[in-house]
Amino acid sequence: MSFDASSGLNRLCRFVSGKAVNLLSDNFSVRSRVHEYGGGAWCLVGDLACFVNNEDQAIWLKSLETYEDPRLLTQAPQTRFADLQADTLRNRLLAVSETHQENGAEPINRLVAIDLNSGQVNALAEGADFYSSPALSPDRRQLAWIEWDHPQQPWRCTRLMLAQLDAEGEIIECVQVSDKQDAAWAQPRFSPAGQLHVVVDRHNWWHIERLTPEGLVPLAGDAPANTEFTTAPWQLGLSTYGWNHEDELLALGQSEGYTRLWRHNGHDWEPMELGVMPARLHALACNGQHLACVAEFSDREPAILRIDTELTADDPDQTLVLSGGSAPAFQVSLPLSLSATVQNQQVPYFLYRPAGVPANQPLPLVIWTHGGPTATTAPILKPAIQYWTQRGFMIADVNYRGSTGYGRSYRMQLENQWGISDVQDVEAVARSLIKQGLADAKAVFIRGNSAGGYTTLSALCHSSLFQGGASLYGVSDPARLNELTHKFESRYLHWLIADLDVNPECYQQRAPLNHAERIQVPVIFFQGEQDKVVPPEQTSAMVERLRVKGLHVETHYFPYEAHGFRQPDNQAKVLEAELAFYLKLINRALS
Repeated sequence: MSFDASSGLNRLCRFVSGKAVNLLSDNFSVRSRVHEYGGGAWCLVGDLACFVNNEDQAIWLKSLETYEDPRLLTQAPQTRFADLQADTLRNRLLAVSETHQENGAEPINRLVAIDLNSGQVNALAEGADFYSSPALSPDRRQLAWIEWDHPQQPWRCTRLMLAQLDAEGEIIECVQVSDKQDAAWAQPRFSPAGQLHVVVDRHNWWHIERLTPEGLVPLAGDAPANTEFTTAPWQLGLSTYGWNHEDELLALGQSEGYTRLWRHNGHDWEPMELGVMPARLHALACNGQHLACVAEFSDREPAILRIDTELTADDPDQTLVLSGGSAPAFQVSLPLSLSATVQNQQVPYFLYRPAGVPANQPLPLVIWTHGGPTATTAPILKPAIQYWTQRGFMIADVNYRGSTGYGRSYRMQLENQWGISDVQDVEAVARSLIKQGLADAKAVFIRGNSAGGYTTLSALCHSSLFQGGASLYGVSDPARLNELTHKFESRYLHWLIADLDVNPECYQQRAPLNHAERIQVPVIFFQGEQDKVVPPEQTSAMVERLRVKGLHVETHYFPYEAHGFRQPDNQAKVLEAELAFYLKLINRALS
């Protein structure tokens, strides 16, 4: 699946004679909206491509062997599907479903089976608030999955379930296999020999364990240090490990923002050196002696790789770029991996400076705060960052406390500290760069999207370091957001800030909306009017409060955008408007 930036569509493609061919017309876009973030929106069943269509959230079927148009499979009103898996033995799909109710009550999530002939949807498991990651054993007699309940999130506390299936695929017995409550279990997988594996952060890092008659045990040998074999499952359908034809486990491990490919030979872990140098790898698929994955680089466009696991990095045929991977026509600003110290804690960030500029020349600085906030930023080629460095700005892309990829303890440091720890971290990065003489103290800005927008607004309320800021669909009133947001994140704020019913004053203290009078610098806002994650009123209320104060505010609303901007014209407008906004502030400071 690929995203077509020119159309805003997610396209389903296959390789024919070495070229990627789109299987669907522009009437379709492959995208699930379960949990609003989706994931696992397609799978193959023989010569059938099964996919979720963005417009109606139904499952459609497309033959790979004919030119016939896709046909509709499911007709389940108000129901979305994600995490599609094939059950070829029973000619059905397994999936996570999310049924929205007309009475305004929370959607109902289930683990379901979908008949590929009739489209009938039958519940396999229900009762938990959330489900993910259905995985079938090779003999199709066992089914594993992940589930969790409010107020947890899938990167905090989940359960690993294992069920026995009868010949028709119905569950006849189900047990909870996870043996640690305060842990995040993810990505159950069965090996070719039928042994259940799972990723768990039992000892701080997300490592892989296997189920034995004595219980769950780590894989043999010392796991790679400071490495995580999954990331926070904001989206369904994550795939970071699998097996080759020799039953060796292959896994993508993230450490300090970068990804490496590892092989477990049954006794120990060993790194696999590739013929290319990607910064990030994801969406792993294993097939015989080959694996495929999406690769993102620091100096070129993303690519789909095919890797022959029997060859070494010295063999030119080991890594084949199937699609993408082109180098830009301009000189790329490469990331420097750095950190700032806050309360004896190292806060990592990636620094991008314009190419060809002397290393000691002070530059205008923009601090980037990623969304989530339990997410991460990676040192990959981001056209938006290159846009800024091409125009003389320096970017510090910060993995503040709470970010993933640095162990559970780092991730959990945001508990009850949102709007405090993250703000301290971005301030520390800015101060460090100013102190080193790398940043121009009179031209320091901060910007962020979604949760990063909240960090941005909070920093502007509590710091005098910044000469301006940009909020892209950012949170301004957490208490109000708690009332309006979708099911997946409806208890997230209880962990990030506090239980609203128990400690409402904490929400008052942390809301940028309530401290707008403290902001002394201009702010620019960008908001999609169809946003269901951070509703537009979060932006409009903050804008009104700042305008009443008499502060210079600029706003840009996009009627047909939701959470994140997908239309290329709108993405360009955001960059151009934000640049013009900062340049005015810089010129004003110089005059």
